[in-house]
Amino acid sequence: MDADEIREWSDRYDEVYDDDLRAIEERLHEALADQGYITREQLADVVRWKLNGQAGRRDRNVEQVRSVPDAFVRRVSEAALLVDDPTLQLKTLRSIPGIGGSTATVVLMFYDPETYAIGDRYIVHEFFGEDRGMRVTDYPKILAELRDRNPGDFDLRTVEKAYYQRYRVENDVGNW
Repeated sequence: MDADEIREWSDRYDEVYDDDLRAIEERLHEALADQGYITREQLADVVRWKLNGQAGRRDRNVEQVRSVPDAFVRRVSEAALLVDDPTLQLKTLRSIPGIGGSTATVVLMFYDPETYAIGDRYIVHEFFGEDRGMRVTDYPKILAELRDRNPGDFDLRTVEKAYYQRYRVENDVGNW
């Protein structure tokens, strides 16, 4: 996609973006940038955001997140945010019960949307042509692919939103 297409598809994403989900993203981006870690309740909000359309799975994962002490979530997430290695960051965040690789990418994206984006099965299919879940080892490749496909000064989140929205429309998936 060229710069105009990135802008157009990203805007189309924003047009249908649920207001409650947008509020979670904005609130958590601000908090994580200041804190350098995530709290257990903030992480539960990340799970609610990522699994919004999957009520049963969402509720089970929120329950798992809440099964560990807040101090554990803070320390693990702080450790993940201290390193500059997406694979290690995902592995570290995945050690928190209820957090899978895709949800861990949401934590990173909320923390720094300039550098990180969401990785999930849709972006794997879009970029690699494989209909499967995202593997931890896919994430650095996804970030590199987004950087390579960035035709301008867009943050990675904007580029990812554009590709995701186009994929959603073309494949009729991922509706909130």
